[in-house]
Amino acid sequence: MRAPVSQPRILSPDQVGGWFALLFTHATVTGRIDAVLMDQHKISFSTVEILCWLLEAEPQSVRRLSGQLVSVSPTRASRLVQELIDAGHLQRGADQGDGRVSLISFTKSGRRFAETVRRTFEDAVKKYFVDPLDDDDIAALTRIWAKLENVEGPG
Repeated sequence: MRAPVSQPRILSPDQVGGWFALLFTHATVTGRIDAVLMDQHKISFSTVEILCWLLEAEPQSVRRLSGQLVSVSPTRASRLVQELIDAGHLQRGADQGDGRVSLISFTKSGRRFAETVRRTFEDAVKKYFVDPLDDDDIAALTRIWAKLENVEGPG
């Protein structure tokens, strides 16, 4: 991994290197996990994220679900949910409290599929993220994320 050869005016070379290391690490690790998921289940990391959130709580509206996702925009989430419905993994149902809202839940076979996918996903995360690191590395990343998460964003 190499950062672009430029002369930053505000950042130090180490800061530029750290930034690009973060980007390259994210791309590499998620790319490896995505390849495993595609190879074994013919689905993307983004689709797995939807399945994992639904395994945590169902039924959910697509709007609520898309608000929890990290790797998927709301528009793409709607398309991926529809693909999962078309594949027979998910189903739509009416919200008894608000007829304008449809709720997404698993079919019986979809729940089994999602649980199998989740095991594959966890195995891949362990292999490509957890195993190469020690407990101090994981703690450092968690500490770093907490600092970055609390930086106030625009607006």
